[in-house]
Amino acid sequence: MYRTLLALAVCALFGAAAQAETVAAFDDPSVDSSTPLFFFDGGTNILTGGWDAAGLTLQTIAGDFADASFVLEPVNVDGSGEVQAGKINFFDSSDNPIFEINFDSAQLTQTQFGATEFLATNEVIFTGNILPAPVEAESFSFAFANQQPFGDSGFSVTAAFTASATIIPEPATFGLLCFCAVCAARSSRHDAFRRRDGVQQGGVRHSVEPHQWDDTI
Repeated sequence: MYRTLLALAVCALFGAAAQAETVAAFDDPSVDSSTPLFFFDGGTNILTGGWDAAGLTLQTIAGDFADASFVLEPVNVDGSGEVQAGKINFFDSSDNPIFEINFDSAQLTQTQFGATEFLATNEVIFTGNILPAPVEAESFSFAFANQQPFGDSGFSVTAAFTASATIIPEPATFGLLCFCAVCAARSSRHDAFRRRDGVQQGGVRHSVEPHQWDDTI
């Protein structure tokens, strides 16, 4: 029973510490379609993007960066909407690199009204000094809005952004979680022994006496 409690406690603590969370995001900095963030040229099947004006606040797990900027290096998009490998770089207001996304492939989701989202959930790698620890299961999404015609059967859009990942606890942190789990399991074991030893009422322990039979008739 003790070992079971210990295992459950460790799993619960580690699972709580290893949940996916938002590591970076920004709201659409554009007021309207006159200042788009992405362009897709239908003639060349090239997607480009970026923002280098004021007004974009990048909210990250390490804090907020006002007047941040980003750039998506030009990437090819095939007929099914699959985006080829690419890279997205984010910078602070002084043009210092703070966050980088590398992806092997992504998806440009389209409807009959045009593209609605640019996202990747597999083979994505996050790097940058905003990350407090190593991460895994990275994913990102740009939600498009304010679509307008552009170039040869292409479009331009504004966008909001979200990047999520699972933070991997450092060895020291995981060791502390295990220690807390052991303490919790030992406390549960101690309470079980106390309940087994007797019944507590008002702080006084009473044992159960066997019934005495009177053989006299």
